[in-house]
Amino acid sequence: MIAMASSSSEHMYSELSDVQVQDKDKLPFFRQNLGPCLVPETQDMLENYSKIPREEQLRHVHRIRDRAWNARAWPCIGLGIWLTPQLRRQVFYPEILDRVKAGAVVMDIGTFIGHDIRRLVYDGAPSKNMYGIDIVNHFETGYEFFRDRDSFEGHFIEADFINSNASPELTVLKQNKVDIIVISQVLHQWNWTNQVNAAKILSEFTKPGTWVVGNQVGNVIPQTVKLPGMPTPIYRHNPDSFKRMWDEVGTATETQWETDATLRPIQELGFDPRDMVWAEEGHGMLEFRAKRIA
Repeated sequence: MIAMASSSSEHMYSELSDVQVQDKDKLPFFRQNLGPCLVPETQDMLENYSKIPREEQLRHVHRIRDRAWNARAWPCIGLGIWLTPQLRRQVFYPEILDRVKAGAVVMDIGTFIGHDIRRLVYDGAPSKNMYGIDIVNHFETGYEFFRDRDSFEGHFIEADFINSNASPELTVLKQNKVDIIVISQVLHQWNWTNQVNAAKILSEFTKPGTWVVGNQVGNVIPQTVKLPGMPTPIYRHNPDSFKRMWDEVGTATETQWETDATLRPIQELGFDPRDMVWAEEGHGMLEFRAKRIA
Protein backbone atom coordinates (compact mmCIF):
# COMPACT_ATOMS: atom_id res chain seq x y z
CA MET A 1 0.00 0.00 0.00
CA ILE A 2 2.94 2.32 -0.41
CA ALA A 3 4.50 4.40 -3.12
CA MET A 4 8.24 4.32 -3.26
CA ALA A 5 10.83 6.59 -4.76
CA SER A 6 13.17 4.92 -7.21
CA SER A 7 16.91 4.68 -7.24
CA SER A 8 16.82 4.11 -10.99
CA SER A 9 16.88 6.82 -13.61
CA GLU A 10 13.47 5.83 -14.90
CA HIS A 11 10.74 8.09 -13.58
CA MET A 12 8.61 6.85 -10.74
CA TYR A 13 6.09 9.18 -9.25
CA SER A 14 6.89 11.29 -6.25
CA GLU A 15 5.54 10.27 -2.88
CA LEU A 16 5.08 13.84 -1.76
CA SER A 17 3.50 15.33 -4.87
CA ASP A 18 1.31 12.50 -6.11
CA VAL A 19 -0.35 11.26 -2.95
CA GLN A 20 -0.91 14.57 -1.23
CA VAL A 21 -4.34 15.28 0.23
CA GLN A 22 -6.98 15.45 -2.48
CA ASP A 23 -10.64 16.38 -2.57
CA LYS A 24 -12.15 13.04 -1.63
CA ASP A 25 -15.56 13.99 -3.02
CA LYS A 26 -14.07 14.14 -6.52
CA LEU A 27 -12.26 10.82 -6.39
CA PRO A 28 -13.58 7.37 -7.36
CA PHE A 29 -11.56 5.65 -4.65
CA PHE A 30 -12.95 7.19 -1.48
CA ARG A 31 -15.84 5.39 0.20
CA GLN A 32 -17.76 7.62 2.59
CA ASN A 33 -19.25 4.75 4.57
CA LEU A 34 -16.87 1.93 5.47
CA GLY A 35 -19.57 -0.10 7.20
CA PRO A 36 -19.68 -2.80 4.48
CA CYS A 37 -15.87 -3.10 4.70
CA LEU A 38 -15.95 -3.89 8.40
CA VAL A 39 -16.13 -7.64 7.87
CA PRO A 40 -16.82 -10.16 10.67
CA GLU A 41 -13.15 -11.20 10.99
CA THR A 42 -12.14 -7.59 11.63
CA GLN A 43 -15.05 -6.99 13.97
CA ASP A 44 -13.97 -10.00 16.02
CA MET A 45 -10.37 -8.84 16.11
CA LEU A 46 -11.27 -5.30 17.17
CA GLU A 47 -13.55 -6.66 19.86
CA ASN A 48 -11.25 -9.35 21.25
CA TYR A 49 -7.76 -8.03 20.48
CA SER A 50 -8.32 -4.27 20.72
CA LYS A 51 -11.20 -4.42 23.23
CA ILE A 52 -13.40 -2.09 21.19
CA PRO A 53 -17.14 -2.80 21.56
CA ARG A 54 -18.91 -3.46 18.28
CA GLU A 55 -21.16 -0.47 18.60
CA GLU A 56 -18.10 1.81 18.70
CA GLN A 57 -16.12 0.17 15.91
CA LEU A 58 -17.45 1.98 12.84
CA ARG A 59 -16.91 5.41 14.35
CA HIS A 60 -13.41 4.30 15.35
CA VAL A 61 -12.70 3.03 11.82
CA HIS A 62 -13.83 6.25 10.17
CA ARG A 63 -11.75 8.38 12.50
CA ILE A 64 -8.63 6.33 11.81
CA ARG A 65 -9.24 6.23 8.04
CA ASP A 66 -9.70 10.00 7.87
CA ARG A 67 -6.54 10.56 9.86
CA ALA A 68 -4.58 8.26 7.55
CA TRP A 69 -6.13 9.83 4.44
CA ASN A 70 -5.09 13.29 5.59
CA ALA A 71 -1.53 12.02 5.78
CA ARG A 72 -1.63 10.24 2.44
CA ALA A 73 -4.46 10.11 -0.10
CA TRP A 74 -4.23 6.63 -1.56
CA PRO A 75 -6.92 4.31 -3.02
CA CYS A 76 -6.37 1.48 -0.53
CA ILE A 77 -6.87 3.91 2.34
CA GLY A 78 -9.91 5.65 0.90
CA LEU A 79 -11.69 2.42 0.01
CA GLY A 80 -11.00 0.71 3.35
CA ILE A 81 -9.36 -2.28 1.64
CA TRP A 82 -7.13 -2.68 4.69
CA LEU A 83 -10.20 -3.71 6.73
CA THR A 84 -10.39 -7.02 4.88
CA PRO A 85 -7.83 -9.51 6.27
CA GLN A 86 -6.39 -10.32 2.87
CA LEU A 87 -3.28 -12.19 3.98
CA ARG A 88 -5.39 -14.40 6.22
CA ARG A 89 -7.65 -15.30 3.29
CA GLN A 90 -4.78 -16.58 1.16
CA VAL A 91 -4.43 -20.32 0.67
CA PHE A 92 -0.84 -20.08 1.97
CA TYR A 93 -1.84 -18.45 5.25
CA PRO A 94 -1.86 -21.56 7.48
CA GLU A 95 1.70 -22.33 6.38
CA ILE A 96 2.76 -18.72 6.93
CA LEU A 97 1.23 -18.74 10.40
CA ASP A 98 2.96 -22.00 11.31
CA ARG A 99 6.33 -20.66 10.17
CA VAL A 100 5.93 -17.45 12.16
CA LYS A 101 4.83 -19.37 15.25
CA ALA A 102 8.05 -21.38 14.88
CA GLY A 103 10.16 -18.21 14.90
CA ALA A 104 10.30 -17.08 11.26
CA VAL A 105 11.27 -13.44 10.70
CA VAL A 106 8.60 -11.50 8.80
CA MET A 107 9.10 -8.26 6.89
CA ASP A 108 5.86 -6.55 5.84
CA ILE A 109 6.57 -3.98 3.13
CA GLY A 110 3.84 -1.40 2.75
CA THR A 111 2.65 -2.27 6.22
CA PHE A 112 0.45 0.86 6.56
CA ILE A 113 -0.95 0.46 10.09
CA GLY A 114 0.44 -3.06 10.48
CA HIS A 115 -2.87 -4.83 10.00
CA ASP A 116 -1.50 -7.98 8.35
CA ILE A 117 1.22 -8.64 10.92
CA ARG A 118 -1.18 -7.91 13.76
CA ARG A 119 -3.56 -10.48 12.30
CA LEU A 120 -0.77 -13.02 12.65
CA VAL A 121 -0.42 -11.99 16.29
CA TYR A 122 -4.17 -12.32 16.87
CA ASP A 123 -3.99 -15.82 15.38
CA GLY A 124 -1.31 -16.85 17.85
CA ALA A 125 2.07 -15.82 16.42
CA PRO A 126 4.66 -13.97 18.53
CA SER A 127 5.29 -10.40 17.41
CA LYS A 128 8.96 -10.00 18.34
CA ASN A 129 10.23 -11.16 14.90
CA MET A 130 7.90 -8.91 12.88
CA TYR A 131 9.08 -5.83 10.97
CA GLY A 132 6.65 -3.42 9.35
CA ILE A 133 8.17 -1.19 6.66
CA ASP A 134 6.55 1.85 5.09
CA ILE A 135 7.74 5.03 3.46
CA VAL A 136 5.05 6.94 5.38
CA ASN A 137 4.84 6.70 9.15
CA HIS A 138 1.34 5.47 9.94
CA PHE A 139 2.67 3.56 12.92
CA GLU A 140 1.21 5.79 15.62
CA THR A 141 -2.12 5.54 13.83
CA GLY A 142 -1.74 1.76 13.95
CA TYR A 143 -1.16 1.75 17.68
CA GLU A 144 -4.23 3.94 18.06
CA PHE A 145 -6.34 1.71 15.85
CA PHE A 146 -5.39 -1.56 17.52
CA ARG A 147 -4.78 -0.15 21.03
CA ASP A 148 -1.82 -2.46 21.59
CA ARG A 149 1.08 -0.17 22.34
CA ASP A 150 1.90 -2.03 25.56
CA SER A 151 1.59 -5.53 24.11
CA PHE A 152 2.77 -5.49 20.49
CA GLU A 153 6.51 -6.24 20.35
CA GLY A 154 7.04 -5.89 16.61
CA HIS A 155 9.24 -3.27 14.99
CA PHE A 156 8.30 -0.48 12.59
CA ILE A 157 10.72 1.16 10.20
CA GLU A 158 9.99 4.31 8.23
CA ALA A 159 12.01 3.76 5.08
CA ASP A 160 11.93 3.28 1.33
CA PHE A 161 12.90 -0.29 0.57
CA ILE A 162 13.92 0.76 -2.93
CA ASN A 163 16.65 2.87 -1.32
CA SER A 164 17.28 0.32 1.42
CA ASN A 165 21.00 1.07 1.65
CA ALA A 166 20.08 4.47 3.08
CA SER A 167 18.37 2.84 6.06
CA PRO A 168 20.56 1.32 8.81
CA GLU A 169 17.61 -0.76 10.02
CA LEU A 170 16.97 -2.23 6.56
CA THR A 171 20.67 -2.83 6.09
CA VAL A 172 20.65 -5.04 9.19
CA LEU A 173 17.66 -6.99 7.88
CA LYS A 174 19.40 -7.39 4.54
CA GLN A 175 22.48 -8.75 6.27
CA ASN A 176 20.58 -11.13 8.53
CA LYS A 177 17.99 -12.10 5.88
CA VAL A 178 14.30 -12.70 6.49
CA ASP A 179 12.12 -15.78 6.15
CA ILE A 180 8.88 -14.27 4.84
CA ILE A 181 8.36 -11.01 2.96
CA VAL A 182 4.78 -9.78 2.81
CA ILE A 183 4.30 -7.21 0.05
CA SER A 184 0.67 -6.56 -0.81
CA GLN A 185 -0.55 -3.89 -3.23
CA VAL A 186 2.87 -2.38 -3.70
CA LEU A 187 4.48 -3.79 -6.84
CA HIS A 188 1.37 -3.15 -8.95
CA GLN A 189 1.88 0.62 -8.82
CA TRP A 190 4.85 0.37 -11.24
CA ASN A 191 5.52 -0.65 -14.81
CA TRP A 192 7.20 -3.94 -15.76
CA THR A 193 10.75 -2.61 -15.56
CA ASN A 194 10.31 -1.03 -12.16
CA GLN A 195 8.51 -4.07 -10.78
CA VAL A 196 11.47 -6.19 -11.86
CA ASN A 197 13.87 -3.70 -10.29
CA ALA A 198 11.89 -3.72 -7.05
CA ALA A 199 11.81 -7.52 -6.97
CA LYS A 200 15.58 -7.60 -7.45
CA ILE A 201 15.92 -5.46 -4.35
CA LEU A 202 13.55 -7.76 -2.48
CA SER A 203 15.81 -10.67 -3.36
CA GLU A 204 18.64 -9.01 -1.42
CA PHE A 205 16.72 -9.66 1.81
CA THR A 206 16.25 -13.34 1.06
CA LYS A 207 17.98 -16.69 1.41
CA PRO A 208 17.05 -20.12 0.04
CA GLY A 209 13.71 -20.94 1.67
CA THR A 210 12.44 -17.36 1.88
CA TRP A 211 8.90 -16.72 0.69
CA VAL A 212 7.62 -13.51 -0.91
CA VAL A 213 3.84 -13.43 -0.46
CA GLY A 214 1.03 -10.98 -0.98
CA ASN A 215 -1.49 -9.74 -3.49
CA GLN A 216 -1.94 -7.01 -6.03
CA VAL A 217 -4.41 -6.02 -8.71
CA GLY A 218 -3.85 -8.07 -11.84
CA ASN A 219 -5.63 -8.82 -15.09
CA VAL A 220 -6.56 -11.89 -17.10
CA ILE A 221 -4.51 -10.32 -19.91
CA PRO A 222 -1.12 -9.03 -18.73
CA GLN A 223 -0.82 -5.45 -19.92
CA THR A 224 0.26 -1.91 -19.27
CA VAL A 225 -2.60 0.37 -18.22
CA LYS A 226 -3.01 4.07 -17.49
CA LEU A 227 -5.56 4.72 -14.76
CA PRO A 228 -7.36 7.94 -13.82
CA GLY A 229 -5.65 9.72 -10.96
CA MET A 230 -2.38 7.81 -11.47
CA PRO A 231 0.51 9.82 -12.92
CA THR A 232 2.31 7.00 -14.76
CA PRO A 233 1.37 3.76 -16.58
CA ILE A 234 1.45 0.58 -14.51
CA TYR A 235 1.70 -3.12 -15.36
CA ARG A 236 -0.98 -5.68 -14.57
CA HIS A 237 0.15 -9.30 -14.16
CA ASN A 238 -1.56 -12.60 -14.58
CA PRO A 239 0.00 -15.77 -13.11
CA ASP A 240 2.09 -16.44 -16.21
CA SER A 241 3.58 -12.96 -16.44
CA PHE A 242 4.23 -12.98 -12.71
CA LYS A 243 6.29 -16.15 -13.16
CA ARG A 244 8.18 -14.56 -16.05
CA MET A 245 9.02 -11.58 -13.87
CA TRP A 246 10.56 -13.76 -11.17
CA ASP A 247 12.41 -15.78 -13.81
CA GLU A 248 13.93 -12.50 -14.99
CA VAL A 249 14.78 -11.58 -11.40
CA GLY A 250 16.41 -14.95 -10.87
CA THR A 251 18.58 -14.60 -13.96
CA ALA A 252 19.68 -11.12 -12.97
CA THR A 253 20.43 -12.01 -9.33
CA GLU A 254 21.69 -15.57 -9.80
CA THR A 255 18.85 -16.91 -7.67
CA GLN A 256 16.07 -19.38 -8.46
CA TRP A 257 12.38 -18.88 -7.75
CA GLU A 258 9.25 -20.99 -7.85
CA THR A 259 5.95 -19.11 -8.06
CA ASP A 260 2.36 -19.92 -7.18
CA ALA A 261 -0.20 -17.31 -8.24
CA THR A 262 -3.95 -17.17 -8.70
CA LEU A 263 -6.07 -14.40 -10.18
CA ARG A 264 -9.31 -14.20 -8.23
CA PRO A 265 -12.42 -12.06 -8.74
CA ILE A 266 -12.35 -9.27 -6.20
CA GLN A 267 -15.75 -10.37 -4.89
CA GLU A 268 -14.13 -13.53 -3.54
CA LEU A 269 -12.02 -11.37 -1.26
CA GLY A 270 -15.02 -9.52 0.09
CA PHE A 271 -14.68 -6.40 -2.05
CA ASP A 272 -17.58 -4.56 -3.60
CA PRO A 273 -17.11 -4.50 -7.40
CA ARG A 274 -18.41 -0.92 -7.37
CA ASP A 275 -15.22 0.08 -5.59
CA MET A 276 -13.26 -0.90 -8.70
CA VAL A 277 -15.34 0.78 -11.41
CA TRP A 278 -12.33 2.94 -12.21
CA ALA A 279 -10.22 -0.14 -13.09
CA GLU A 280 -9.87 -1.63 -16.54
CA GLU A 281 -11.86 -4.60 -17.88
CA GLY A 282 -10.57 -8.02 -16.84
CA HIS A 283 -9.02 -6.95 -13.55
CA GLY A 284 -8.90 -9.18 -10.48
CA MET A 285 -6.76 -9.75 -7.41
CA LEU A 286 -3.55 -11.66 -7.99
CA GLU A 287 -2.56 -13.66 -4.92
CA PHE A 288 0.98 -14.93 -5.02
CA ARG A 289 3.86 -16.71 -3.40
CA ALA A 290 7.37 -16.65 -4.80
CA LYS A 291 9.64 -19.18 -3.07
CA ARG A 292 13.38 -18.85 -3.34
CA ILE A 293 14.70 -22.35 -3.98
CA ALA A 294 18.36 -21.51 -4.63
